[in-house]
Amino acid sequence: MRPAYWLYRKFWLSLDWLYPPACGGCSRPGDRWCCSCNQQVQILFSDVCQICGELLLNGNSARFCRDCLGNRPRFQAMRSWGAFTGPLREAIHRLKYRKDVALGEALSRPLQDLVRSLNWPIDLIVPVPLSDQRLRERGYNQADCLALPMALALGVDYHSRALLRIKNTQSQVGLSAHQRKENVLNAFSANPRLVTGRQVLVIDDVATTGATIHSCAGALLDAGAVQVFGMTLARAFHYPVE
Repeated sequence: MRPAYWLYRKFWLSLDWLYPPACGGCSRPGDRWCCSCNQQVQILFSDVCQICGELLLNGNSARFCRDCLGNRPRFQAMRSWGAFTGPLREAIHRLKYRKDVALGEALSRPLQDLVRSLNWPIDLIVPVPLSDQRLRERGYNQADCLALPMALALGVDYHSRALLRIKNTQSQVGLSAHQRKENVLNAFSANPRLVTGRQVLVIDDVATTGATIHSCAGALLDAGAVQVFGMTLARAFHYPVE
């Protein structure tokens, strides 16, 4: 374990000792994220499009989904750890809406394992940014809570301000795929001084169509990044996942 990450984890473990945690998925006391909830996550490692991470249904043996073959997104690849359902959905809601920021470190661990298994050539990690207004209202960025411990654990540079949201967008919840893409079009700007020549990993909590990561990737590439990868804790689908 890298020293910086060891200290970061010790900080949260100390808080756990002072203020005993309850699981983000089931509310049982004792752990921030318990083994039972972890085992219920519907993992999305296989049978997904090798570009966007979309689940390939009905025994589809292809490596790429139809959307990516017809109109490849600007990111190199994107993956999500699990389906946005069950305990993982509850935990993300607690992290995002109920100020349970301690969950970020616990839920970043499977993302650390996932990015190691993919062996992507990343040298910079950035979170999907909130607007200044939303950040003031919430007090923190949930993507930041996942991205920082990942960077510390992997020994990769981290810049929370390398990517900025320059347009106040509406929530993506309830929007169609086309509306999502239009909603985040030109919504982000990247700092060339921080991203030029870099292989960037963009972190967010949930993806549905990949429109947000696509827009982030465009801003980063336009600012000089070499390649952009995306990773989210969960993936939401418009259809049941078995």
